[in-house]
Amino acid sequence: MRTRATSVRYPNLYTWFVFLASLDVMLTYMVLQLGGYEANELAATVMRTAGWHGMIAYKFVLVTVVILLCELIARRDAHWGRRLGAIGIGLTCVPVVLAFVLLATRLTRF
Repeated sequence: MRTRATSVRYPNLYTWFVFLASLDVMLTYMVLQLGGYEANELAATVMRTAGWHGMIAYKFVLVTVVILLCELIARRDAHWGRRLGAIGIGLTCVPVVLAFVLLATRLTRF
């Protein structure tokens, strides 16, 4: 008899991924409030057309898609499923680090 799995394969990766994606949204808001701009043209278009609620929905749809892809890929190859999760974390770190640098340089000017 087959049983259905009730948990995800990489909960620690997903926790970090969701955390960093949330941090990205919060830091983007702070950068924009201080006069910065959204460098990702697709995200900027979403924000112009749908506002902050649309931007948050867009970000978490992307997070959901990546997690679903990790789970689907892991069914065939666990190594590549985990690798995709790690790539997602790495890519999400880029705007977070850039936002921290922008905020740090902006706040040290006062």
